[in-house]
Amino acid sequence: MSQHGAARPSDESDGGGAARGDVPAAPAVPPVPRDERPRPQFGEYAPEGWTWKPPAEDHISDPAPQMVTPPAAATTRSARAASVEGRRERPTDRLITIMLLVLGVFGTWISISTLQSLPDVLPDAISRAAEMLGTGGTPLDYVPGPEVPAILLAGSIFQGVLWLLTAWWSISRIRARRLAFWVPLVGGAVSFIALYGAMTIVILSDPALAASLTPA
Repeated sequence: MSQHGAARPSDESDGGGAARGDVPAAPAVPPVPRDERPRPQFGEYAPEGWTWKPPAEDHISDPAPQMVTPPAAATTRSARAASVEGRRERPTDRLITIMLLVLGVFGTWISISTLQSLPDVLPDAISRAAEMLGTGGTPLDYVPGPEVPAILLAGSIFQGVLWLLTAWWSISRIRARRLAFWVPLVGGAVSFIALYGAMTIVILSDPALAASLTPA
């Protein structure tokens, strides 16, 4: 074998080893497309096509039916009814209160009638009072002032409204099972004071009559 022939296998083996030692070239990677969307202020964008769904085992019940609170008015009425039921009945107080209210109707009618007839009966009433006191005197010619009709009308309306308020308050206390007999008594006292206050104003509206009643 010649040297040339012996050297050929060696050359081929060298060439094959060199070829086997070469690293294959990596495949070309396509460029990543640039995201033209503005950067979000909080967090990142979700991937396209992604939607959130709650897990099947999670179940949130509506607590509204359990947390419904009754209206304040209904609660107040219930508490008031329970408070009334806790009190005992007062039949005697109810009877006395109703009787006083009935008497108050007659008292109101008498007060209004007295006010309306006051300008006519006032001179004769003063003369009789003077005779009873032994002072004598000539009959008085009473001349009511211009404000007397308005005073008498206001006094009459006050008497009627006072009785209505007294009756309303009394019945309210009876329904609440509270003592109520004293309410007509207070109403009667106020009516008496208002009646004599109006009468005093009517008497003093006549200067001549007011001067005759003033001690010298």
